[in-house]
Amino acid sequence: MTLAEEPKKKLTAAEVERMVDRLRGVPAGAPSLEEAKALQAAGWALVVAYCRISDDAHKRDGHGVEDQTRHCGRIAERGRMVVVHHYIDNDKSASKADVVRADFDNMISALERGSTDHGYPVDGVVCVADDRLYRGAHAYERFVDSFTGRPDRVYADETGRHDLYGDGAEYRGLLGVAASRSETKKKKRRARLNHLARAERGEPVSGRRPFGWNEDKLTLHPGESAVVRQGVLDLLAGKSITTVTWNFIESGFSTTLGNSWQLQTVKQILRNPRICGYRKLKGELVSDAQGQPVVGKWEAIVTPKEWYAVTALLEKQRSAAGWNGSGDSPRTPRKYLLTGLLRCGKKLEDGRTCNTKMHGAPARETHKYRCRSVLDGGCDKLSRQGPAIDKLITQLVLAKLEMRNAERKPVEDSWDGEPTLEAAQRRKSALEDRWHAEEISDSSFFSLLKKEEAEIKRLSIERKAWDARQETRRHGIKDVRAQWENGEMDLQQKRAVIFDALEAVIVLPGVKGSHKFDPNTIIPVWKEEEAL
Repeated sequence: MTLAEEPKKKLTAAEVERMVDRLRGVPAGAPSLEEAKALQAAGWALVVAYCRISDDAHKRDGHGVEDQTRHCGRIAERGRMVVVHHYIDNDKSASKADVVRADFDNMISALERGSTDHGYPVDGVVCVADDRLYRGAHAYERFVDSFTGRPDRVYADETGRHDLYGDGAEYRGLLGVAASRSETKKKKRRARLNHLARAERGEPVSGRRPFGWNEDKLTLHPGESAVVRQGVLDLLAGKSITTVTWNFIESGFSTTLGNSWQLQTVKQILRNPRICGYRKLKGELVSDAQGQPVVGKWEAIVTPKEWYAVTALLEKQRSAAGWNGSGDSPRTPRKYLLTGLLRCGKKLEDGRTCNTKMHGAPARETHKYRCRSVLDGGCDKLSRQGPAIDKLITQLVLAKLEMRNAERKPVEDSWDGEPTLEAAQRRKSALEDRWHAEEISDSSFFSLLKKEEAEIKRLSIERKAWDARQETRRHGIKDVRAQWENGEMDLQQKRAVIFDALEAVIVLPGVKGSHKFDPNTIIPVWKEEEAL
């Protein structure tokens, strides 16, 4: 692609606002105040121009209102008028009650006092069309009241001049308001139905190129799609979303808006069903008449089972168990292997065990685990060397996992509830056939249909959960010890392995005066096999 063929980068919101600010106020090339008053005396009307566009989010270039300023200038020239001020509301709806149009309010103030902020008299208003000014009765009444507060003003749009002082002005304006509101609702309804129809046909409907696909939104971008797929596989293998986000950053690709990667942006991409060929509307998967997800016409990056599994992982709030650290950047995971798992086993004066979670802390050339301060709920009386405990727990967990993996059943190929789900779907289909044949009443049909649909929904949820578990096991780390010892696992993966195997580790005080590490003072509390 040559430089001339490269797509134009969208401006930021701040850049657009600066551009619009340059258009506001006295137009370039406008007469001075003295010259304007001389033109007024010669029969020219000094008018202000109001320009507005509802949605500049797609192109984000401000050209919509810029074009309107030029058109308002042409309208003024045709009617012996001179534009002395531009009032501009970019990316502002006129039909939503909660939207503040600052420059519309400024124009109303200028009409009420009879002059602009720069002292130019206001003899009238021009705009490209009525619906740029108002789409509600309240805004129309404000405009007309302020406009007619002084006599002999002119109002003009693309269709010509209009008398706002006559008896029919209010009637005309309210009719325009009603027509505009009706048209707005029609456009929204047509857009919504068109969006749904295209989604049901499996056609891409997003305006912006999604990350992972080429400009046609159908074929995969080789580099970007590989980053997305690796992110899914890394999560299924136990890596944290923090590590995956950092991998997106190190890939050399930016978002399709040209922004840097943030954790939430990566989450949105990996949660988006588009990566497996599906689509959501209003939070629900788009389905066909049989309730099955519609498969899009674009190439998928991962399988539906992989997507279900990774979304299930992302929905788990695992930060308390060590999946995610806390901090401001993607590179701020936990620093120590066992923070949050160790429990202080020191006996207190009243005979109770402290049982407070211990935390990692730096020590000379290494680290240690210590109980929290009294103010933080601990006893502040137990501290043990970190590397020795890390090594012991690591070896115990790896040995335990090797034993469990040798005994564990292989990944299952089929869900044992599939026949039950298929039977429920057949019953629903047969019920609908009987209803269409008028063999049962409406009351009986909908009563029975509700039960069958509830059963199908329950079984479908169970199947998705089963698929997610099997996919996670299929992509899980097979030889944990080899990958651990070869440095192929990051700290977050190691913590995940340990936290999945252990409920807690009780740390007892060492022998007083002895510098020898006693493994008998470290007591692992294993999770039951059923919990895994």
